[in-house]
Amino acid sequence: MPKVSFIKPHMQSFEVAQGENLMKALLAQGIPVASSCKGDGVCSKCKVKVVTGALNLSGEKVTETILKAKNSISTSDRISCQCEVLGDVTIDTGYW
Repeated sequence: MPKVSFIKPHMQSFEVAQGENLMKALLAQGIPVASSCKGDGVCSKCKVKVVTGALNLSGEKVTETILKAKNSISTSDRISCQCEVLGDVTIDTGYW
């Protein structure tokens, strides 16, 4: 099973089923995720910085590409409600 890890030492890594939505996985672990659209792919507040394992997330969907362009989000960041975990990944946000 893929593992989601964090660069902050106080945050515990956890395993997810392959193909699980990243935002839903974080919320299921009780980890806060910024969002005003509740994962509908509208607000882009749930963006995460991918520290390692970018290739272990699903490819960008059209909605994510549009949101990132519209909101000037770095190409290395991902919108967590728009990607699935396919392998080990380490992430961070500015609000954890």
